[in-house]
Amino acid sequence: MACENHGRLRAGFLPSERLLLCYDPLSNDDNRRITMTQADEGTARRRPASLPAPYRRILRYLLAYAVLATATLVAGLQHFVLTLPQATTGAIQYTDGIVVVTGGQQRLDDGLELLTAGKAERMLISGVGEGVNRAVLVQELGLDDREAGALFCCVELDFTADNTRGNAAATKQWAGEHGMRSVRLVTASYHMPRALVVFAREMPDLDIYQWAVMPEDLQIQNWWFDRAMFRLLSREYVKYLAETISI
Repeated sequence: MACENHGRLRAGFLPSERLLLCYDPLSNDDNRRITMTQADEGTARRRPASLPAPYRRILRYLLAYAVLATATLVAGLQHFVLTLPQATTGAIQYTDGIVVVTGGQQRLDDGLELLTAGKAERMLISGVGEGVNRAVLVQELGLDDREAGALFCCVELDFTADNTRGNAAATKQWAGEHGMRSVRLVTASYHMPRALVVFAREMPDLDIYQWAVMPEDLQIQNWWFDRAMFRLLSREYVKYLAETISI
């Protein structure tokens, strides 16, 4: 092994860098090419096998679609929450009947209030549990004499429905028996979009008006930060999409 300039250091280099200036006078380009080829082969053996170009392209497309679908769902959920129906204000139009979908005392309170105010002649409470009767409702709801009188005279109980589709089927039968042409649907605001889709599909010739009940614990402003509220609204949004797609 010999060094450039007979072993003398070039200006600007440190003693420790002397080896960088040395070369083998017996070496040639072929040897260097062989050495580099062997190194490249070793690197290639250590490098993990990559997918063929067509598969990589398909994978990129799938990833892009997944990101787009996730963004669409998130944006749709946000729009769903922000456009939930609010409590009805102003004059209330008269309807032939009132339908209360069970799920909270406030729904029953609002339905009876509408009935006693003369906004309809009849009311159906759909989805009542076994063992519940009018006497139990009077006690549980703490009804006064006027409300209790309206409950016994003009309210019918449906025990068959156990979901929204069942509520719609029971309402269709009840409305048909009484020759109704319009009903007011009373349910929670977050449930109203899906309920309207199901009821309209079941009874396309019936005019359906909404009465959205705002539960006291439904805090729309902070729903992103409330885990229980996020699960409730997300689940309802998915159910709403499923009913919309099945139309």
